[in-house]
Amino acid sequence: MELTKTSEKYNSLLKRKELTFIVNHPSQAAPPLFEVKKTLAATFNTQEETVYIKKLSSITGTNQTRGEAEIYDNLERAKQLVPKHIQTRNLPTRRKEKKGTAAATQKKPQTKSA
Repeated sequence: MELTKTSEKYNSLLKRKELTFIVNHPSQAAPPLFEVKKTLAATFNTQEETVYIKKLSSITGTNQTRGEAEIYDNLERAKQLVPKHIQTRNLPTRRKEKKGTAAATQKKPQTKSA
């Protein structure tokens, strides 16, 4: 997986970097959000908790994914500004919870009473 930054802008009012990027993933499926988040944090030398990926979309007919992300200067500012659904989507435990709730919501087979 190779990440290429297409644009970067620092928003001094909101104290964050606003990025657009393209992820090349030859001969692979689109990478999970968590892998892209780790790569962005390593590339920009910051904590994963301050990186929020707003959007990831595959480019049709290619092995590329286009994305938008925000990297905040501190975690408190991020919690104030990032919408709750984006915060939930970027949680590292989201994948485990999703699997657990699917198993819990399955209907039990009913037995016939005489």
